[in-house]
Amino acid sequence: MTDSQAAGTVPPFVSFEDVGLTYAAGTSSAVEALRNISFGVGQHRFVSILGPSGCGKSTLLRLLAGFLRPTAGRISVGGVDPEVARSTGMLGVVFQSPVLLPWLRVIDNVAFLLELKGVARTEREAIAMQFIDLVGLRGFERHMPYQLSGGMQQRVSIARALAFGPSVLLMDEPFGALDALTRDRMALELLDIWKRDQKTVLFVTHSVQEAVLLSDEVLVMSPRPGRISVVRPVALGRPRSKAQRHEREFVEHCKRLFDDLDADAALGV
Repeated sequence: MTDSQAAGTVPPFVSFEDVGLTYAAGTSSAVEALRNISFGVGQHRFVSILGPSGCGKSTLLRLLAGFLRPTAGRISVGGVDPEVARSTGMLGVVFQSPVLLPWLRVIDNVAFLLELKGVARTEREAIAMQFIDLVGLRGFERHMPYQLSGGMQQRVSIARALAFGPSVLLMDEPFGALDALTRDRMALELLDIWKRDQKTVLFVTHSVQEAVLLSDEVLVMSPRPGRISVVRPVALGRPRSKAQRHEREFVEHCKRLFDDLDADAALGV
């Protein structure tokens, strides 16, 4: 949460209030995945979620997307329940793999959610082309997914999520399967897209450097049951660049986050 939110001047656009999730609650085999999750995210902010494998980062996004229901607490997006937010197009989701429809061309993949929404072909293709341009894929709109590299396929996935017009973009390790060079390039392209399109972004990652490069704040999660152990503002200013990774202030931000992760691991919480 930012200082202004804490002071009560700007209400959070995304809000978790004492949220918990226990799978098969009330049974002997119940597994507590998340406990007492509370945080707020302001509109148009870029927030990364960082933590060890199995701590519930992806589960937290699924709750926010309305794919799961919490067993405790309350979640809101723009003042409404996540299921309502998703059904009204307020939420867009980008997964680790592109999840494209292999029998559709790029333009039809990007326009697919608009088609489900009932948007006429001419209009949805015009909208799709705007976002194909935005992610730098003009000239590939008639290609099939198998004709694209992994990075290009992920850009199609991002364009599809943006074309639907969400207020909040949920990204679950979208660059995790990419090579290092492509991952760096995609991260910087995402910053350009975020700046131009002014979405609120929640971004799950395992990379401390990626979190610092992209974010306004980083939420550090503890091992299961997942909790928010630390909220770290990233006061690096914008725009960001790859060259900043070698600067002292960037390195210090990374060190603090590594220390946070190490502290959680040492405590075993």
